[in-house]
Amino acid sequence: MRISALGGACVLVAGLAALAAGLYYDQAHLVQWTHFAQSSNVTQGPTEVETARIFTLLGAVASGFAAAIALGSTVLARLGGRTGQWVLRLIAVLLLVVMLLISVAVIVGSFTGEAPVAIIETPWWLLTAEWAAVVVAVLGAGTTTAQLWRFVPES
Repeated sequence: MRISALGGACVLVAGLAALAAGLYYDQAHLVQWTHFAQSSNVTQGPTEVETARIFTLLGAVASGFAAAIALGSTVLARLGGRTGQWVLRLIAVLLLVVMLLISVAVIVGSFTGEAPVAIIETPWWLLTAEWAAVVVAVLGAGTTTAQLWRFVPES
């Protein structure tokens, strides 16, 4: 097994764990960072805030769960021989594809749609940390995928 593949898997785990922590912190403080625009519908703003909290919490739980799965597959790849390597290959590719799809959906969703009533002003440092964690996780998954899907004999 290539050491760089295990290193990439460890970077993937660290990125997902950092993302989970950032998203959890974000949802815990979301109400403090929210103000409401003028609207004829009084209940729409608080509903948008609660929806944002729920989806942010779901993202934190999913990131933590993905980090645990990636960590388990990394340990299995180190100790489990060929089967462990195949598990890590599949998990790395699956997580890479899912992270890229969700990132694209979040980016496209931020540019489309109507203006929200609940304006959430997440601090720049937290947004930067969350996107940096996504980039680190994607780079880790990409490195692992690139290293493990090379079919050359190991020496």
